[in-house]
Amino acid sequence: MVGVLLLGVTACGSSSDKSDSAAAPSVETLPSVTDSPEAPPSPSASPSPSAKPSSKKPAPKPSATLKKPVNAGGDTGGAKPVNPGADGVPMNGAGTFTVASGGTEVVGSGATLVRYRVEVEDGIQWGGNPVWTPVKTAAEVERAIGAPRGWTLSAEHPVTYGPNKLADASWSFQRVSGNDYSVRLRLATPGTVDKLCASVGVSTQGIYSCRYGQTILLNLRRWLKGIAGHPGEDFHANTINHEMGHFLGFDHMKCPGSGPAPIMQTQTIALNGCTMNSFPFTADGTFVQGPWAPS
Repeated sequence: MVGVLLLGVTACGSSSDKSDSAAAPSVETLPSVTDSPEAPPSPSASPSPSAKPSSKKPAPKPSATLKKPVNAGGDTGGAKPVNPGADGVPMNGAGTFTVASGGTEVVGSGATLVRYRVEVEDGIQWGGNPVWTPVKTAAEVERAIGAPRGWTLSAEHPVTYGPNKLADASWSFQRVSGNDYSVRLRLATPGTVDKLCASVGVSTQGIYSCRYGQTILLNLRRWLKGIAGHPGEDFHANTINHEMGHFLGFDHMKCPGSGPAPIMQTQTIALNGCTMNSFPFTADGTFVQGPWAPS
């Protein structure tokens, strides 16, 4: 999972946005959102007048958006690419992006709502590769975000992680196509990722992904080819959950010694006794964490 975490923040007002290659490395303030969706009401216990009120604690109402700014950064590691273009991955696109239309209802009932937007670079010559349209890419991001062991499980199992000063944190998510996003995920060619990431001082070397401001750049090379040596791994979920984790406020983590690797571990560099893992939680709701590492 080699992603370079960069979040490029450009206020996009239409379904096709120009590249933000001139973005400054300063952290941008997340846009405010005026409407805060409420958690669905709990079903009534019974129409009988003798029924006792439910003692179940109501789900928290999500707050508007994340408030913590995110520094620019990237994830490196894993095998370096072959000569540019030799693996059949398109090296460059138009440098502009099309936003996936529509959106979703709020997924999960975590206390902090994250509104995300999905975009795909224009002008990609797909050749013999699978074609990832904005709609198809959005569906894949939704799958990773809403997976049973994904970040939404934090509603039932709030996350506390001292090194990043997170206490009882939980998140819910909603895909949008307008300007009221907390973060956008852009699938882009290696050349475009290199250019945009370099504008904030991060070298992605034709293979890595990055984040800065409100932008996560997903490198098309890794998206199409996955992680060398792990052909069966769900790399899409791996990179989406890892990069989203940075946006939620996590730095990197080290392997705790054994078991599944923390999603915030740079698993493509070394597993160090852990096993490859693409999700933040285990099936029983345990948040997989390890010692803090710089990102």
